[in-house]
Amino acid sequence: MRRVLTAALLALAGAVQPASAVLIDFDNLAAGNQNGNVLAASGVTFATGSIPNVIAAPFIFSNFDPHFSIFASSAVSQPNIAVALGGGLNDILMSFSTPITAISVNSDSAPAEIADVIRLIAVAPTGNPNEFQVIAVAEALDNATTSPANLLSLTGLPPFSFAIFQTTTEQEGFDNLTFTTVPEPGCYALLALGMVALGMMRRHGRSEGAGQH
Repeated sequence: MRRVLTAALLALAGAVQPASAVLIDFDNLAAGNQNGNVLAASGVTFATGSIPNVIAAPFIFSNFDPHFSIFASSAVSQPNIAVALGGGLNDILMSFSTPITAISVNSDSAPAEIADVIRLIAVAPTGNPNEFQVIAVAEALDNATTSPANLLSLTGLPPFSFAIFQTTTEQEGFDNLTFTTVPEPGCYALLALGMVALGMMRRHGRSEGAGQH
């Protein structure tokens, strides 16, 4: 029994994945409107909607539409960037299948733009339909075309599963979405319980051996 448990624990330990970074450059997608789950296999889905420019309390992600768009222009990594469906002041909601602790995007590299504010916002649902509260915000100007000025990044956060790319004056896009996933906590809990059980079996075996002398 002890050998079986040891083998099972070794297998479980191998299955528990460490935190890992995922990079999505959107370059494998065709230009035009996309279903929001087109990149679900990479761990993220997208939706278009809008949020207030000034967020002082829990807010609604309104006009929810489970689609976004791909533009073949102004990309940091050619040829594509991601934009909200329909342009204008629409924003993009990103939903992650596994909680993340860090996220970053590059703003588009369109030249000679007027300096407009864009934001990357880590958010958490409140429990009400399409309502979120802010965890952290990264803000930049969209006229930057080189790093680090064109990078919006949020790191060192407690695990979260939603983020919003927000525009404030006109349609903007982003490239090179990068996020860091965290392992499922249940895997570690199960592994810990197994280690405790194995330790108890070993102590029990030693005590039985001592009692036979």
